[in-house]
This record gives sequence, structure tokens and C-alpha cells, in this order.
Amino acid sequence: MDQGLGFFESMSFSVRQARLIRSGVSSQLAEGRENRHQESTYRSRYAIQVCDLRGFNVSKLASGGIRTGLTMTSGLEQEQSSLMKRLAKVAVRSLYTLGLDSGEAIVSTYGERRYVLEKITPFSRLQEPKLLGLYHQHQANLHNALRMEKRNGIQLMMGMDPEFLLIDSYSMEVVPASDFLERAGEVGCDAVHMGGITSFPVAELRPEPSLQPRGLLVELMHAMSSASQMIRDRSLMWKAGGMPVPGLPLGGHLHFSGIVLTSDLLQVLDNYLTLPVMLLEDQSSLARRPHYGYLGDFRRQPHGGFEYRTLPSFLVSPLVTKGVVCLAYIIVRNYKKLMLRPLEQERIHSAFYEGMKQPIRDCIEPLFRDMRSLSDYSKYSKYIDPLLDHMTSGRSWDESRDIRPLWNVPVL
Repeated sequence: MDQGLGFFESMSFSVRQARLIRSGVSSQLAEGRENRHQESTYRSRYAIQVCDLRGFNVSKLASGGIRTGLTMTSGLEQEQSSLMKRLAKVAVRSLYTLGLDSGEAIVSTYGERRYVLEKITPFSRLQEPKLLGLYHQHQANLHNALRMEKRNGIQLMMGMDPEFLLIDSYSMEVVPASDFLERAGEVGCDAVHMGGITSFPVAELRPEPSLQPRGLLVELMHAMSSASQMIRDRSLMWKAGGMPVPGLPLGGHLHFSGIVLTSDLLQVLDNYLTLPVMLLEDQSSLARRPHYGYLGDFRRQPHGGFEYRTLPSFLVSPLVTKGVVCLAYIIVRNYKKLMLRPLEQERIHSAFYEGMKQPIRDCIEPLFRDMRSLSDYSKYSKYIDPLLDHMTSGRSWDESRDIRPLWNVPVL
């Protein structure tokens, strides 16, 4: 149950605090006690229980840490209030950042939507019988799901929704994607909330999911063709990457279903996919983090799958896109065989968030050897090998570039 406890305990409080802050978690960890020095200014304090990437129980804490009631015991975040969902997300993110699968997070609210982590308690140190019973129930559910998966095999379905921006080639200003696209559909637009105003500047490709990466790439090309027909102004540049325009971060979200989401799976995606991709990112792309593009960013989907949200928009070129899709596919299918965790090292973790590529370049070859040793690597090597070679070349993608010529989209 306490997977990751050894890693958690190997860190000093100052290292834990630094790791959390670096990852975008507001934290005021207090060594060996709950942080009370600003208790009078708290709006509310909560204890959130987390088991295997789920926040399943939220207790409001009264003065002195007394629990005033238990809520959210179903574990179905979608059915709870927005406050409960936000608290659960902070707690899951905090424990994951410190390597823990299960435990309790004490979180305080300061005004509107500001959450500060006070304390983390691993599962093995919890003593409340009622809570321990809930933990065992959740752990049993996960064990049964993994047993069924092993018996029936993985039926992996993969999808994606990479984003791009439309740029006026004369003024270099963003043209809202909503000028051409509806919100829903194979090609749509995504919302941005800034200063209390919601706009839809970001274009998004949503190809049909597929059981094979080649099928997904075919669907992506169809979506790209549809986008070309819908965005009729040929003078507009299309730009992808992490943040081709300041203040507008882009994502290359990957969707998976037919496989059980675990902390191990998420760690493998961070270490074997996101870490190498970082070597290709433009310097401007690094500005996404840690608010966007942080390690372990995921979202469960109503259909039972999940969305991995850490990557920037990989539409920067067909070479990168094809390599990322195929690499992600074999990583997820074989994640239990991939055991290296360079991101547990402080210098690698900080290098990722600070944009320092050399430490990551120094640790990348063992990851590549692991991936090349997988039995199904050869099936997709013609797509993945060019990507890995690109990663070791020292070159970065150019987010100022119009991606249309690379994708054979007509231009003026």
C-alpha cells in the first residue's frame, strides 16, 4: 500500500518542500507537526485521503485539527462539488510529487482558489480505523482491476487532442480559432480563461481513437485535412509547441483506455516519454511549467480511460508527432518492464523544471536502451528511431515556424 515510502522518507523536509514548489504546489510543510502559525487567517482547512491517484475522502478540520465530518466517500470525483474536486486534485498532485501512492494531505484554503499544502502523512502512519477501512476497500478495487487486466490482457485504445494557434502573418497577433471552428467536433476550439473573460483562441485536432498507433496517425491526417478546409484564410500561420505565443500554453494530450491507470504507469510516462521530449523543446516552451506541463498531469475520463496532459503540442513536425505517438503506445503497453526513475534524482527533477537540458541528456541513454529492448519496438522503430536520434542531436524544435508546409497544408 505504501509504495514509494522509501523514496519519500529519503528526502529531507527541505527537499520535499523544494520539490513541491518546483512542481507548482503551494506548500508550507512543517516538520513533524501541522502548520498553525497562520491559522487565524485560514478560511478553511481540510484533510484529504488519497489512494492510487484518487482523492476519495475529504474532512473539514475545525480548530485543533478536529474532523467536523466526512464527505466524498464514494471516490467518484465527478459527482462531488467543485471545491471537493479541486482539493482532491491538489492532494493527489502533492502525494504523487513526493512519490507516494497513498496517504493523507492537509490542505488550507486562502481566499478564492488558493490552496496551500501543510502536511503529508503516508498511509502506514494513519491510525483512524474508519479511514483505514476505506483505504483497504480502494486498494482491493485496484487489485481486482489489475487481476482482471492480467487475465483478459490489455486492449489499449489510444487517442489525442493536440493544439495549435492561428497567427496573422502581418501583425503576428493571434486570430481566435473560434472565428473558423465550432467548440465540438473532429476539429474544434478550446477555451482560455483570463481576467474573468473566456475566449476560444486555441485550435484542437481530435482524431478518432484507434487500437493501433498507425491507425491513430491516419485519423490525425484526416483531422488535419478537415482543419485545412475549415480554416479558409490561407494567410494565417499555424503554430504548435509549448508556448509559441507568450501567455498561451499549448498541450499535446494523449488519451488511453483499456488499461488500468496506476501511479507506476504515470511515472513511466513521465520518465520515458516526457523527460526525453523535453530535450526537443524550444526555450519558449519551457514557460508552460509548472502551471501547465507539470509531471504527472492526468485527467480521468468518463469512459473509464485517462488523459495524459504533460506534453506540449507535438504537432511541430510529422517526425516528432509520429515518434511520440508510437513511443507512447509501446511505453504504455509495456510499462511494467520499464523500471528506471531518473526523475527521482533532485538534479534531474530540477533540470526538467528549470529547462537545463544537459543533465537530462546525460541520463537518457539507459532509457533508450530499455525502450529498444521491448519486444514490439521493432514494429515501430522506423517512426521512433528518428525521434530518438533527434533527441540526442542537441537540436530543438522551432515554435516560431509555420507548421503547415511540414504537414502539406496549402499556404498562400
